[in-house]
Amino acid sequence: MTDIDYNRFYALLADEVRAVTDFTQSMQRLLAWGSESIPHDAWTALKALDCSAEPGRVGKWLARVLKRSPCPFPVRGIYFGLGECTTRAGVEYADIYFALMGEYQSSDKKLSWLWRDPRHYPDNACFRSKPLKAAGIICNEDEESGLGTPGHILFSIGFAALLLASSLNGNIYRLLGGTEPIGIVTGFDSGDLFHLGALQGDGFKATDGQMT
Repeated sequence: MTDIDYNRFYALLADEVRAVTDFTQSMQRLLAWGSESIPHDAWTALKALDCSAEPGRVGKWLARVLKRSPCPFPVRGIYFGLGECTTRAGVEYADIYFALMGEYQSSDKKLSWLWRDPRHYPDNACFRSKPLKAAGIICNEDEESGLGTPGHILFSIGFAALLLASSLNGNIYRLLGGTEPIGIVTGFDSGDLFHLGALQGDGFKATDGQMT
């Protein structure tokens, strides 16, 4: 399977994150670009996935996990990781979880603050998105002729980044007890990380600089 131009994809994703007003429309634009880059029947199935309800689930998800496992320090950063999961049949898909950090440095291009203590990894913190799981299965179920890794990465990273940009707001900032900007990073645990921007009292603000 031909690979995508990841530098171009990252640039397009950054543009969508900065401009996003509608999560579903932004996802459709990324998928349209993907289908032009690598023609494959699987893109039709990916475009048909209904993701419209997912932004409305984010605040409830965070509140539920934090009620069960409160953060013991002031939150300054959040890593929304894309963990690699498998179905009972062994098909790989992604799911989002989150970890909280006590430090954030917006100018740190290496994101060293992600690995500094204090850090809080709540138990059972997975988002459990049905369309995100379905996308992984669509891409990876057929190992020989499926869309595979390029489609899986494009959908999963695009989904996570645009979901966060469109759903993180002032209410979530207050839920986290924010008093200073809270850095937002996403990406696959085994891949590139994206510094999307920061969550503030008036909502999410995308970074002006390079995201990855």
